[in-house]
Amino acid sequence: MKLGKVLPAVLSMGLLLPVTTNVAFADEPQVRVEVTTPFSLAASEVVTKVSFTVLDTYSVQGNSGVTLTPGQNYYVKIEAGKLRLYEDGLLPQLLAESSTSIVVEPVQPDTEQAVVQLKGKKSTYGYRDAMEFRLSTKGVLQTIASINNIDMEDYLRGVVPREMSSSWEREALKAQAVAARTYAMRQMKANPLINDTVKYQAYEGVNIEGANSNAAVAETAGQVLTYDGKLIDALYSASNGGYTEGPENVWNGSPIPYLTAKPDPYDSVISPYKSWQVTLKAADIQSKIKNMKPATGTITGVTAQTDESGRVVDLAIQGDKGVVHLKKDATRTVLGLKSMRYSVQANGGDTAGGTSVAQSLMAIDGSGSVANPNAVMMTNGTVTKQATEPIYVQSASGVVAPTTTSPSVSQPGKPLMSVTFTGSGWGHGVGMSQWGAKQMAKEGKTYEDILDFYYGPARAVGGYGAE
Repeated sequence: MKLGKVLPAVLSMGLLLPVTTNVAFADEPQVRVEVTTPFSLAASEVVTKVSFTVLDTYSVQGNSGVTLTPGQNYYVKIEAGKLRLYEDGLLPQLLAESSTSIVVEPVQPDTEQAVVQLKGKKSTYGYRDAMEFRLSTKGVLQTIASINNIDMEDYLRGVVPREMSSSWEREALKAQAVAARTYAMRQMKANPLINDTVKYQAYEGVNIEGANSNAAVAETAGQVLTYDGKLIDALYSASNGGYTEGPENVWNGSPIPYLTAKPDPYDSVISPYKSWQVTLKAADIQSKIKNMKPATGTITGVTAQTDESGRVVDLAIQGDKGVVHLKKDATRTVLGLKSMRYSVQANGGDTAGGTSVAQSLMAIDGSGSVANPNAVMMTNGTVTKQATEPIYVQSASGVVAPTTTSPSVSQPGKPLMSVTFTGSGWGHGVGMSQWGAKQMAKEGKTYEDILDFYYGPARAVGGYGAE
């Protein structure tokens, strides 16, 4: 591994300040990332052969007499339950075999030509540093897992322009580099092996690299975000729709000081996702929730409960047999919507032509107070807010008596035809908005400004967090 020479940034009075002249040194971490992009596998497919070339001289770990030369074709194949490495040709030559893994690594690891090119289904993908071909399983079948063993900064060169266009403003790319570096290091503590998908961070190796994004990585080398002396969970998404979200409202858990819900005046200026609309047929919704309990039967209505950011945290899908509640992030993912920040319009059914808003039947105590006011939402037709004070229900004859109707009991109704979802944002909305970062950079903000806006009071430090 290489040594990283890093200039740390410091936090003063809650603001991220420019990098100081103090220098911190730390070993550059290595990332182990399984690459899946070249193979585009369906759920049932396995990889039994991987063809590749190298751009520089490579060796085979544990086989000192084997050298791989640039321009020559090679392949790794599963044979007799083992991995075998061949030099391709009219008469393929067996170079090495293993019952676990074969690792090819550059003889000179710090050169730009230290690249392995994997031949995928439709294209060839280049990856820096070493490549491990590991014998793995998929169900009962054996498969080859291609694992890129790569230095952190080289890894980020293939992440930053995949997550944010290399043509974007340098300061936005630098903010992305720091967030991505922090995110990767935190993930690696729990998962020694990550992959190249958005389950972790999108990564495409050499193919996606750009001069602008490479410079952003180099100019922030070793910088990570910490809070209370620990790496933060540096979450980010494409667009928050004009309002960041707290992770406790998306997933389970407690509030986090550096990931809070607040208006974002930058995202809403530039994001192409500041307004979107999609209509789903009732039958399509029915299909997406068919395995959920309780069974709804014929869908008759949909109601939405939102939090302070305008995101739906409880989507109740009501039918003639029961009600299914989609909670938090499930209100987005189950239905395949761009974000949780939307309103719903029921077409047909009991609420034809009207906007479905959050509704809960609440018990009223003897004094006329609603027993649980925080579950009640109020709307003027445009803005929906959660009640924070006791609510009283008054009629001409006095306080309404407590209701005994359970909100979980479905009421008979007309079949729903479809539901129109009108929203903003793309993704979970927690942490940094990539489009918001772009706008901040366009307005002349530095990457420190961007990181402070989205992650403060977390601070940027050098040396991969080694202070």
